[in-house]
Amino acid sequence: MTSLNKQSTADNQVPFMQSRPVKRKKLSDMVEEELEFMIRRGEFVEGDQLPSERELMDFFHVGRPSVREALAALKRKGLVQISNGERARVSRPSADTVISELSGMAKDFLTQPGGIKHFEQLRMFFESSLVRHAAVHATDAQISKLKQALEANSRALADNMLFVRTDVAFHRVLASIPGNPLFLTIHHALLDWLIAMRVGLTEPEEIIRHNSRSYEQHVTLYEAIRRHDADGAEKALQDHLSSVLAAYYART
Repeated sequence: MTSLNKQSTADNQVPFMQSRPVKRKKLSDMVEEELEFMIRRGEFVEGDQLPSERELMDFFHVGRPSVREALAALKRKGLVQISNGERARVSRPSADTVISELSGMAKDFLTQPGGIKHFEQLRMFFESSLVRHAAVHATDAQISKLKQALEANSRALADNMLFVRTDVAFHRVLASIPGNPLFLTIHHALLDWLIAMRVGLTEPEEIIRHNSRSYEQHVTLYEAIRRHDADGAEKALQDHLSSVLAAYYART
């Protein structure tokens, strides 16, 4: 045994090879990984149909459930599309795919103590950057579009469902200003996750009072962006979202 081998033996006195259970992969996981590798390697390109379920069963020597589980996992990743009666077709993942993968975990997280608050904090960080960017970079056309969204918001004060939609549309214009599709996707996901957890308003007077306050905060935010006041826009946004969170906790 060489000195190098002796040194290696001495070094290996640490408890590295202790007995531990080996976790076996499911057959469907192995099929999924192999098909994903083949897709990413270019053996199947976007638009191609994959082999039939029977052909995949024969190729991988697995049963139909394993193939279907593998295809379902690839669909969640955005790598294939599956239509009834047709073979799976290779597709390209989109930004929406990423958010969709996270949505189930996110909704579970929202139900945990502090979940809503943590998501509102994430939204605060995200939208603070958006409004600062808008105040500095928004074009006249983009500011005009934001004004149109604000006007639609003002016409919906008494209709809570419509007000929520126009509220989301106003914030969506802000997310669209940088021209990054990922920002729009994240915005959509954040609002979906949070709105789903909010308690709806029922009394007409309460609806108008709450929505009027939210609308006035939108006006303040819009005016700061129109003046190209980044600090003012960020403060208006933070005041608005803090008010939204306070209103939620007051109703729960």
